[in-house]
Amino acid sequence: MAHFLRGYGMQSRVKILGHPLHPMLVSFPITFNTVTMICCIVYAYNQNPFWYQVGFFANCAAIIMGAIAMLPGLIDWLSVPEFTDAKSTGLKHMIANIVWLGFFIINGVVMYSNLNAANPPVQSNCLLTIVGFLIMLYAGFKGWAMVQRHHIGVDITAHEEIPEQEEIQKNASEIFSDTKDPI
Repeated sequence: MAHFLRGYGMQSRVKILGHPLHPMLVSFPITFNTVTMICCIVYAYNQNPFWYQVGFFANCAAIIMGAIAMLPGLIDWLSVPEFTDAKSTGLKHMIANIVWLGFFIINGVVMYSNLNAANPPVQSNCLLTIVGFLIMLYAGFKGWAMVQRHHIGVDITAHEEIPEQEEIQKNASEIFSDTKDPI
């Protein structure tokens, strides 16, 4: 534990081919949450039910992928040592993710009840989507702090070879030189 507390980080417990799974999965709910919000705003602007329906399906995908991404995140968080800043930051990250997921679940129920309407109402789903999206952003900042500040999921044993200056210059000259024959 002392090694962890000195800022050396901690490996993720759930990996695929040596890469932490949770950071790979979170891009999906982030994308679907963003698409839901964009569709909601477009629908509010043009009142075309197509955008309402796309927003509903993106909302459902956000819920499913958010729940899937939370499982390896929870496993990783459970292995973070107690009474550390990383554990506290991870708890805030987890709670915020549960809250945005709740907003999107409620939003999905509201949207589903109006899915086949000729002109579905826009106010409630826009409000739920935007608030859920903002909470997701907060959760994302906390998740990034887990990686950036606390080095959770960072492989501290990996060493990158830094090329010599001459090799860098040679590669750059090959990349940026004009290799075409003049016409």
